[in-house]
Amino acid sequence: MSVLHDVAHFMRWKLIAVRYAGKLKGLSLHPALSEAPPRTGTVERVRRDGHDTGPKLPAATVLQINQIYRPRIDSVVARPDGHPFVNLFRSEDMSPDNPVFRIAFSTDVLDVADDYFSGRLILDSIQVLYSWPTSGALRESQKWHKDYGDSKSFHWISYLNDVRGPDDGPFGFVDKADTRRIGRSAFIRRIGDEQFSHELGSGTPRQFLGAAGDSVFVDPAVCYHYGSRCRNARLALFVTFNTNRPFVRPTPLIGENREQILHAARIVRPDLSERFLRSILQLGS
Repeated sequence: MSVLHDVAHFMRWKLIAVRYAGKLKGLSLHPALSEAPPRTGTVERVRRDGHDTGPKLPAATVLQINQIYRPRIDSVVARPDGHPFVNLFRSEDMSPDNPVFRIAFSTDVLDVADDYFSGRLILDSIQVLYSWPTSGALRESQKWHKDYGDSKSFHWISYLNDVRGPDDGPFGFVDKADTRRIGRSAFIRRIGDEQFSHELGSGTPRQFLGAAGDSVFVDPAVCYHYGSRCRNARLALFVTFNTNRPFVRPTPLIGENREQILHAARIVRPDLSERFLRSILQLGS
């Protein structure tokens, strides 16, 4: 039985075609709709290039978020392998008083994601990611990769400390066009720098550098990227949306607290319809 489980796990998480097969199952019940024209230049650029500059958080908001989450770092135990980061956002933070929650449901973030997906989206995750310093061989998300939670995805990323150079752990990526230069495979790839540079050729690797509060929008399903290559600890916000027919379910933190999120979202965004809020949380009417 354990062998069968291991095989199923491998196919689920390594074979790209298996993920697409899961998405195709619902097509007869939910026919695909054409993509609506973008309402903003930001979404036009993200659709074309895979990324665009996001809004800058006010200094007072950055300070407030740091005051909440930096004390939680003291309880983090850095692991010697696997992903070199941990999410400090908790279920009790899903409150209209929490600044990270308010940002996730703000016009600057949620409404841009809604435009990107032409209204057919779900909330996948809200994260305050603490990335600890590492050295040695690259591991997991430090290697070049695409996200395969869906065929189309949407990150909003903002730094909570200055990220000015490579030691600070900047989010690295290539745009949508350059991603097409990278060799295709039936398997989900995690690629080291040397091989990636060889396949990228004359393409341009990019890094999101900036001060605390700067942000970027990027589709991690269509742009190869890496993160958390830190020599200095980094704290960053990640809010992620997927289509309403994703390959994988939202993170447990979202899936297990949907009613709590709905209650808080009603307060944060009274302008949004109940139907819309329920739809992005995959709650029945």
